[in-house]
Amino acid sequence: ILKGGQVFLLLLQVPLRDESVDIAVFCLALMGTNLREFFEEANRVLKPGGILKVAEVASRFEDIRPFISALANLGFKNISKDTSNSFFYTFDFLKTGPVRSKGKLPGLQLKACLYKKR
Repeated sequence: ILKGGQVFLLLLQVPLRDESVDIAVFCLALMGTNLREFFEEANRVLKPGGILKVAEVASRFEDIRPFISALANLGFKNISKDTSNSFFYTFDFLKTGPVRSKGKLPGLQLKACLYKKR
């Protein structure tokens, strides 16, 4: 879907060629139960050396290390992270190669968001 010059797509089976994208951004987009498939699709469309940016609600992470480890098994190296904000964490990953692991990756099971009344 094209809106104001930006393309909004479902995260699975995007209509892009393999290794055709420089940067992929997941901003508050990890709400499904099939996160592995989301990241496999990002790996497919990103060029070698491409950047994956992730911004997600901090309360969804009990520990970021399993998340970073799971993405390493999906062909991404963490190159920066910012966990200083108590509401949102941001991560930058470099595509280092193809998906290396088959099977379940526990680090991709994020907690439900916590909402506070204001």
